[in-house]
This record gives sequence, C-alpha cells and structure tokens, in this order.
Amino acid sequence: MAQQVTQDNSGEGKFYIGAGLTNVWYHIYYDSPKTDEYAVKTGYFHPISLNFGYKANERISVQVGLAYGGSKDSGEWSPGSTDTLLYEAHSRTHVLAIPVAGRLVFFKAFRRFPIYGTATLMPSFGSTKANRTETRHGVITSTEAKDKGMNVFATVGVGFNYRISTRFEGYVEYLFFKRNLTGKNSFDHDWDQFATKSEQIYRSFALGINYRL
Repeated sequence: MAQQVTQDNSGEGKFYIGAGLTNVWYHIYYDSPKTDEYAVKTGYFHPISLNFGYKANERISVQVGLAYGGSKDSGEWSPGSTDTLLYEAHSRTHVLAIPVAGRLVFFKAFRRFPIYGTATLMPSFGSTKANRTETRHGVITSTEAKDKGMNVFATVGVGFNYRISTRFEGYVEYLFFKRNLTGKNSFDHDWDQFATKSEQIYRSFALGINYRL
C-alpha cells in the first residue's frame, strides 16, 4: 500500500518582515525645553516603520521595528510695537523609535480575515532644532536652540489581516488607547482631543503590509 504524501504549498513561515505607518500624532516632551519659547510646535511625529516579526502559532505573534518620523512648523508675527517689525520662527523635529508589538487573534471572519487585539510599547528618541529672527529697524538678529530627549509610548487596539497573496498580507488597526508613559498627555495639545469625533477616529488608524519568509 503506497503512502500518500501531502506537500505544503502554503508558503507560510514563522517569520515575516513588513512596513507600517500610522496617522496618529505622537508628541515627545523634552526635559527643560529650550525651544518652547520660540512659539512653534516641536516634538511631533508620525512614525513609519520597518518590522521583523515572529508568528508563534495561529493566534500569537510578536514583532519589533525601527521607525522614523518628524515634523516641521513655522510662523511669523509682530507685537505691534514701533521699534520691532517682525519675528519669524522655524522648527524641525526628527524622531527614531523602536516599536515592540504583540498580537492575539480572537477569531477569523470568513477564514481570510483574522480579527486580533494588539498592544505596542514604543521608546522614541527625538531631537528638535528651532531658530528665530527678529527684525528691528532693518537689523536682523538670529537665535537658535536645540532639544533632545526620549519618551515611551503605549497603544492598544484592534485590527484585522487580509490575505493579498500566498506570502503577502495587509493589515488595518484602530488604536483606541494612546498614552505617553514617560511624558505629559496634554488635553490641549495631544491625541487630537479637541478634534471632532470623526477626526479623532481617523487619527487613530494604522496600516501596513507583511511578507512571510
């Protein structure tokens, strides 16, 4: 009696690489910031990440990534005095982050769409450079300041995967919990808390694509 051999053509491995992005605004708070007096936004970033993951089984996976994000801001104003004509200020923020995430599949909808919960810790290392020019009686004076610091962020959310091909799959996540664990969480400045409800929801999504090795 011949033994039947079943060949696995799924192409699914334990490891994967991927790329992800989010429209969540993160905000690093620096210790004793020197750039705050420049009246421009500093420390904000949207991370874009490259990830390496391990799928322990059909339900549990973990991944670590390297992410970059940044922002810039500028403004000009005049205090209205007779001897000062104009102030101009500019800022530029760069951030490197290391997101570490875990996922737990709750159930599979129609087999192709695993629904999962996700939690992430993300140490983030940022630097901001700001400069300001003052024009007074035609004479221009410039000043500059720099800040560096680290904050750790946490997010929790739900998401789903969708199969694109044998090895490629995409994902979409909604992050309903967002917190700066080592810095401030300002109601005025962070997590779009003054935005409309629809905009708050829109500003809580992440998406990406993974490739099974």
